Amino acid sequence: MTKLLVIGLDGATMDLIEPWAREGKLPVLAGLLQHGSYGRMQSVLPVLSSAAWTSFMTGMNPGKHGFYDFVKRAPDSYRLRPVHREQMRGQSLWKILSLVGRKVIVLNVPMTYPPEAVNGAMISGLGTPNYKTFTYPAELTQELLNRGYSVNNQLAFRSGEEQAYIDETDQITDQITETSLYLMERQEWDFCMAVYRGPDEMAHFFWRFMDATHPQHPAEADSILKNAILNHYQKLDQAIGKLLDASGPDTNLIILSDHGTGAFYKGVLLNEWLRQKGWLITKDGKGGYYRLFASIGLTRSNISATLRGVGLGRLERWIKDLLGNRIEVLPVSGHAEFPSAIDWERTKAYSFGYHGQIYINLKGREPQGGVSAGEEYDQLCREISQSLVELTDPVDGKPVVDRVYHRSEAFHGPAYDEAPDLTVIMRGLSYITRRGYEFGKAGEIFIPPQEYQSGSHRMEGILIMAGPGVRPAGYQGNQSCIIDVAPTALHLMGLPVPDNMDGTVLEGWLSDNRAVQTAQGDFEALNNPPEGTVMTEEQEAELIQRLKDLGYLE
Repeated sequence: MTKLLVIGLDGATMDLIEPWAREGKLPVLAGLLQHGSYGRMQSVLPVLSSAAWTSFMTGMNPGKHGFYDFVKRAPDSYRLRPVHREQMRGQSLWKILSLVGRKVIVLNVPMTYPPEAVNGAMISGLGTPNYKTFTYPAELTQELLNRGYSVNNQLAFRSGEEQAYIDETDQITDQITETSLYLMERQEWDFCMAVYRGPDEMAHFFWRFMDATHPQHPAEADSILKNAILNHYQKLDQAIGKLLDASGPDTNLIILSDHGTGAFYKGVLLNEWLRQKGWLITKDGKGGYYRLFASIGLTRSNISATLRGVGLGRLERWIKDLLGNRIEVLPVSGHAEFPSAIDWERTKAYSFGYHGQIYINLKGREPQGGVSAGEEYDQLCREISQSLVELTDPVDGKPVVDRVYHRSEAFHGPAYDEAPDLTVIMRGLSYITRRGYEFGKAGEIFIPPQEYQSGSHRMEGILIMAGPGVRPAGYQGNQSCIIDVAPTALHLMGLPVPDNMDGTVLEGWLSDNRAVQTAQGDFEALNNPPEGTVMTEEQEAELIQRLKDLGYLE
């Protein structure tokens, strides 16, 4: 049986890899492009890690696995709660491999907390609370902590403190490489996967330093900041070489990203736009003391950022545990809060999410839904879509919206009813909505990027394959999709593909002519959480704060 090594480079883009490889700046990746097969791989809607990595690991569209964002509306409520693995429908690639006796190592894949029982070792990734067990088997957590492993960045990006963020990102990158090598040497394995989050986070925070055309590009960019993304890609190039050497020449290789990255120019406040159109009605927030605290910056988000910024994350955790619900006397931030700012009985549509998801306040689905299914729903979707197409940026007078996807165009499966009714793509994803969780000032629809955010996601990620089972065919175009990777991996390992995976085996990339085998099985059942493993409200608040630090929520 040929082994399979999978390396995830979150947010990596061929727009950077191809020219840097040609220039000799990424020698390991250049060799793989020359001697393997590669292409620009399509992500899924919405274009962000929670949906895309879950689509990768299940081979399914979000309508089947149920993850559309980092948060979802709680049942019978408008409260937003972070999603976690136990809410995922479908079986992961490594769970399927474990069930047929293959030995696996899985490290730092987003949306895998809490870690599931596998035939081998698992270390959960993005979405893992601090100071919790993050491995299977559980005893591996303390062993890794003793070795200096950290599952999360402890520093939030701050302007003027860029070097500290770069240093910590490099340190975590080295930890992932060293831990992968440690586990690969310590135990037998058939499948090994590690994900590096650095390319995504470095693009979010450092794109403007590299891109001379970006409106926020400094006139005299420091050379370290200007080359921060390149330097990180070069560190990853070296890491890939180390993992390849450790895996041996008979191992097949897949390198992928969940999406690409590019410049971020403006935020779009879709809830404010909906309010101006009359489809969303706001109401007064909490009392005067709430507004007073917010006006002087005495907010939960500011306090959390200050404590974590000086390395007192454990103190922050202790304060939250001590105060419990009493901490709600302080506002979350200086903005009106979702969902308390909305008059739900009079609202027809609302938005939350990272790129542009709009939900209809539907009777029978939302707790105070006022829009009837059928013609009223369909007509409202058409009206909102048409108005979005007509939306222009007042600065240049040009249209903002490239396309509005109705959920029937993008999703299907048992989680279809949880999908956003409309998904909006704006100027190639250089315009995105980022304030669905909180509201800006009344009257503003377009806002400039926060100083610390200048990069965002793109639909095209990367796919690179090499090894004895892969054709050395070079560039394979842009027709592959992230949901194709799991079935291709199973086929490479000589296993049948579950017939309810949406992806297909990339046969044109492979060197053998074996017929694809399929298998029946119920892989869509919800992963019911074992008793006692559901995250507490404090852990959920911690995850939401971390997502804000990364720019996925405001």
